[in-house]
Amino acid sequence: MSKQRNIILYIGTSIDGYIANDDGTLEWLETTEVEGDSGYNSLLERIDTVVMGKGTYDVIRGFDIDYPYSTYKNYVFSNSLSGSDEYAQFINEDVKTFVNNLKQKPGKDIWLIGGGHLAREFFKENLIDEFQLAIAPIVLGKGISLYTGDDITQNYSLTKVEKLGQLAMLHYIKK
Repeated sequence: MSKQRNIILYIGTSIDGYIANDDGTLEWLETTEVEGDSGYNSLLERIDTVVMGKGTYDVIRGFDIDYPYSTYKNYVFSNSLSGSDEYAQFINEDVKTFVNNLKQKPGKDIWLIGGGHLAREFFKENLIDEFQLAIAPIVLGKGISLYTGDDITQNYSLTKVEKLGQLAMLHYIKK
C-alpha cells in the first residue's frame, strides 16, 4: 500500500499575512536576506506535481527565466482557459473533487504554489496537509492576503521552526 500524497502549501508571507502586492509582485520577499534555500530544494525532491491559480501561473510565466516547473505535472485552475499549453493542464472544476482524485493517483506529494484565491479554496475544503510558511520581516498593510474572514477552524501541529537569515520558516502538519 502506497502512502497517500500530501498537499503542501509552501509559501512566503509578510508578518501580516500578505503573499504578494496587489499586482502579484514579490520584490519585498525577493529582497529579504535568506540563509540556505529555505527548504525549497528539499520540497522539490518531495513533489512531482504543482497546482496553482491562473494569476500565479501568469506571474511565473512573466519572469525572464525558463519555466521553472517544466519537469513536474502542472495543473492550473482557471475559469477562462481549458485544455493545456506546453507546461500545464487547465482545470475548471470543483477543487475538492479534483484534489481528492489527484491524491488517489500514484505519485509524490503535491505543491500548492498559490495564489491567494486558490489557497483559500483549499482552506475552505480542509485540503492542506502541510504548511511551510516563510515569514518575511515586513508588514505590508495591503496586497493579496493568504487569509480571509472565512469561518474556518482547522488544527495543525507545529513540527519545526527555523531561522534562515531574516526569514522565519514554520512547518505545520494537519492533526
